[in-house]
Amino acid sequence: MNKRIKKVLQACFEAPTPQKKKDFLKRIQTPPASCLEFVCAQIAYIRKWIWGFSALVFGIALIGAEYLEKDMLWCISAFMPLLALSIITESGRSECYGMAEFELTTRFSLKNVVLARLGILGFANLVLICLLVPFAHQNSSTSILQTSIYMLCPYLLTVFLGLWATRKMRGRGAAYLCAGIALGVSFGNITFYHSFWTFYARHHFVWWVAAFVLLAAGTANQCLKTIKQTEELAWNL
Repeated sequence: MNKRIKKVLQACFEAPTPQKKKDFLKRIQTPPASCLEFVCAQIAYIRKWIWGFSALVFGIALIGAEYLEKDMLWCISAFMPLLALSIITESGRSECYGMAEFELTTRFSLKNVVLARLGILGFANLVLICLLVPFAHQNSSTSILQTSIYMLCPYLLTVFLGLWATRKMRGRGAAYLCAGIALGVSFGNITFYHSFWTFYARHHFVWWVAAFVLLAAGTANQCLKTIKQTEELAWNL
């Protein structure tokens, strides 16, 4: 929305200054919750199919790497965009189901909820990727570092594009778009390898490192913008 229009709307519908807000909040008896308790509570709210889907992707990649006895790096790296879907879908979950304004009135702010879920799923996916790297390295001519970068680049590209899409679109259409992005990056990863396999030569690895740094910075920026967008939704209670 245009910034000038936002300012006009804020001026027209500005809420009155709350009276004795601090005194009212002090009278509300709420048991204290530590940061660890809050994070554990958010783990329980992440949908079960997210964990199941991540486990399925991990299992398929692991079985392929362990039993096919072939260079599975490019097949496993093609699964990374699908793994990234867990972060994208959870980041826009409230908007998708029209629950953002409701969650803004809960005990923990929507900003903290989104930040916690992004952190939980990001850490879980990082653990899975770290576990897959040694198996992807098997029967491959690349080093451990190269293997890690080749796997992380499509993952970060998917998260970057997915978070951007969820900020620009609202509702279930964003979820379908993100799924399309993940499938597109996954298919493109395989196609790019078979079409431009010389770009994976060791002397071109510096470009992969540069792409990794740029994608990591861009993904972090999109995460911050996603969290900032939740702040813009907040009502002056």
